Amino acid sequence: MNLDTERNLLAKQALKNPRVTHILWLDTDNICETPQDPNQALRLLLGCNAPVVSGLYRAKKQGAQYPYCIFAKGPIREGIQTYIPIPEWTGNWIKADVIGMGFCLMKREVFEKVPYPWFVWDKRAPSEDFDFCEKLAKYGYEIKVFTDVRLSHAGMLKVKTDGTITTLDV
Repeated sequence: MNLDTERNLLAKQALKNPRVTHILWLDTDNICETPQDPNQALRLLLGCNAPVVSGLYRAKKQGAQYPYCIFAKGPIREGIQTYIPIPEWTGNWIKADVIGMGFCLMKREVFEKVPYPWFVWDKRAPSEDFDFCEKLAKYGYEIKVFTDVRLSHAGMLKVKTDGTITTLDV
């Protein structure tokens, strides 16, 4: 198994610089919706002062639905943990068990406390994001989603946080 995935290599490189206080994971297929300025979106996440905080965006597709990339643990089936999308909440904070890390800010301390390799996908979980979130919980970290930061998730279609779908403008 190759442990030097892109995310592991990027985190290791960032941690070489002692001035790095946070790492932002930003997938290339996420587009800032609210606020539209990505710098302002980042400032909002920084203002949360949480070890792990994500913006809100929808999954590209799961069956015929487009749930948000925020999940709670579901039942264990055949020895494998399942996850249930969190469809609604109150307020501008959501606590999630696992998230997609398309726009996620983490403090340096997370990578200093959680042992390497951080990102591994052994197929028990839907992605390396989910596997990493499970590790975060094991080391006492809560995952928070700040709903004042919203992103569209682009592919062939653009899925906005309100659930509307448009073709991707090129």
